Amino acid sequence: MENVKAIVSQNLLRLRKENHLTQAEVARRINYSDKAVSRWEAGEVVPDLETIYALSEVFDVPVSQITEAHTEEDADEKQSGNIGQKVLSQIFMCCEIWFVFTTIYVYLKLSRETNVWQLFVWCVPACMLVLWFFNRKESMNTLLFIYSSIFVWSFITCVYLHLAASHPWYIYFIGVPSQGLLVIRYVFDYRQNLKRLRIGKRKGNKGSRNHE
Repeated sequence: MENVKAIVSQNLLRLRKENHLTQAEVARRINYSDKAVSRWEAGEVVPDLETIYALSEVFDVPVSQITEAHTEEDADEKQSGNIGQKVLSQIFMCCEIWFVFTTIYVYLKLSRETNVWQLFVWCVPACMLVLWFFNRKESMNTLLFIYSSIFVWSFITCVYLHLAASHPWYIYFIGVPSQGLLVIRYVFDYRQNLKRLRIGKRKGNKGSRNHE
């Protein structure tokens, strides 16, 4: 039983860190207290089967990733495989967007002899929206900040191009507070992540001292 507790606790701790979640965030998603999550990760108790299923949904992994022992090599291989699959999915979705917009452009060009080249500009915010969707579970990391910023300014540019006849250059003012909010969110989450890393290091140091 002690071995099972150790396996589950190590897997829960690893999965939570890989997903950049705090104990409180995990607890909130499965309607438990953060104290319960802390006891699971400490190996004091093992969550019941229903809770393990709920945790597997939170971390988006099969139950075996929680209940079975895994070496560091297995974890690294799985993580690199997940990253590769995630990147390929994002590239595939962006290619689909370009295919759809290109098809619409060609159709309008052939059937109505209309050169709606602005469609290709709309591909940019559409792709950024897809990239944001795939990374929405992450905190406001650098990539997510870049995707959001490009989406804001490219979307405003698309609107401007459609209203270019009236030269509404002042609509770019909308992007200033939007960008400011993104910067504030990025700085806030960055500081929160640093705080979590410091707390984790302190707990690790305390744990190593207790073992000594």
